[in-house]
Amino acid sequence: MRRIALIALLALLAPEAHAQILKVPQGGLRHDPSVLVGASVGLFNMQDIFDGSTQTAWGFSQTIEYAGSLEFALSPGSAFGLTASYAHVPMLYVDSAQAATGSIPNGCCDAHVNVYTFGGQFSVGGGGSPGFHQLVVINAGVIAFEKFTADRGGQLLPPTRNIDPRIGIGYGFGYGFGGRSEAFLVQEYGVALHESKGLSGGDRRQYQQQTTRLGIKFGLGGR
Repeated sequence: MRRIALIALLALLAPEAHAQILKVPQGGLRHDPSVLVGASVGLFNMQDIFDGSTQTAWGFSQTIEYAGSLEFALSPGSAFGLTASYAHVPMLYVDSAQAATGSIPNGCCDAHVNVYTFGGQFSVGGGGSPGFHQLVVINAGVIAFEKFTADRGGQLLPPTRNIDPRIGIGYGFGYGFGGRSEAFLVQEYGVALHESKGLSGGDRRQYQQQTTRLGIKFGLGGR
C-alpha cells in the first residue's frame, strides 16, 4: 500500500517539477545593453567664417571626420550620452590686415586647422530588433578650432583657439545585427554661432556644418 501511495505521489509531482525546470520568466532570456559605444567616419563640410577678433576669413574644404560616442540606454531604441569628433581640415586663410599692407599677396595662404566637436547626444531608433530601421540623432555642445597652421613653413596663425556653441540633428538608417550591435548611415546638419567681437551689425555669425557618417555601434553590459 505504501509503495502504491509513493508511486502516486511521484506521478503528481513530476509534471509540476518538469514545468518548473522548463519555465522561463518573461524576458528572462533578454539582455538589453546598458551602454552603447559607437564609432564612425564621415565626409565633413563647413561654411566659411569671418572672424572679427583677428580680421581673418576661413574658407574650408571637404575632409574626413572621425567621431565616437558613449551612451546609456534609456529604453530599447533610445539612449543619451556624450559624443565627440575630430577633423584636420584644409582651408584658405585670408588675413585682411596683411592683404591691405601687401605683406602677403592677397592676404592668402593655404593652411590646416584642427576642428573638434563635443556635446551631449540623444538618439532614438532601432529598438534592438534585427534588420533595417530609421535613426534620429540630436546633439548640442561646442565646436572648437585649434592650431591654425600655414602649409608652407608651418607657421601658427591667429587665433590660438576658438570655441563656439553648436547644435546638430541627424537622420538616417541603421541595420541591427540582433540586440547588441548595428551599422548605421546618418546625414547630420549642424549650426553654430560665432563670437561677435569685431563684427559689424551686418556680418554673419551663424554658420553650418554637414557630415555624412558611416559607423557601427556596440552594446555592452545588460539591464
